Amino acid sequence: MKKILLSIFLLFFSIFIYAQEKSIYQLPKKSGFITPSFSLKQSNSTNVKVFGVQIDNENKLDYSINFNWGYFLNDNFSIGIQVSYNNKREDLTYYPNGLFTVSNSYSNFVSLTPNIRNYFGPGMFKGFAQTNVGFSFGKGLTRIYTDANDSKIESDIYQITVAVQPGVALFVADFVTLELSVNILGLTSQHNKSTVNNTSESITTSNTVSFDISILSLQIGIGFYFNTKKYSKPPSGN
Repeated sequence: MKKILLSIFLLFFSIFIYAQEKSIYQLPKKSGFITPSFSLKQSNSTNVKVFGVQIDNENKLDYSINFNWGYFLNDNFSIGIQVSYNNKREDLTYYPNGLFTVSNSYSNFVSLTPNIRNYFGPGMFKGFAQTNVGFSFGKGLTRIYTDANDSKIESDIYQITVAVQPGVALFVADFVTLELSVNILGLTSQHNKSTVNNTSESITTSNTVSFDISILSLQIGIGFYFNTKKYSKPPSGN
């Protein structure tokens, strides 16, 4: 999967460098777009040590499905909102203090993310910078099995995220694009209310800053643009 995503990224970058700009694609005021996108992270670790704890096996799966709607307030500048569903899973076998332990964690998030986009470039290949302010609600479940006892942790999770998301859009037709984007800088504030074995409760609040440019955090999507020709201005010199 990593090699496939890297190949896609290199293809888009090559087009950006070498493509001939034969046509002008305008994104005028009053036009708009909708972009469904998908992202996937998957990793596996075997027989490693983390902070002195022996980990036999760790499997992680993290995917999201997103729909982003935008409206152009000015040429090449849009406001919009993204609706997302995110699912995370982690299965872990490890030995804290020499005790055999199995942990299975699941979480699901629904997010609403108002955003703004600035596009640049006159031709078929456009870059954009998107700024997001996301509001998410999710539920999590962790089950931990040991030789001594088992436990169940249920969580209600709320978080606010501010992120910068640059990307590129390749116009394959007047109103259709292939798009790649990635979150490279984010600030997340999370509030987590947990219940252990249906009895004791705990509340934690955390704030994190991340700078992630991993190829595995790419969002891949298809953009559909509407009313771009209706409100476009004639090219200068015509």
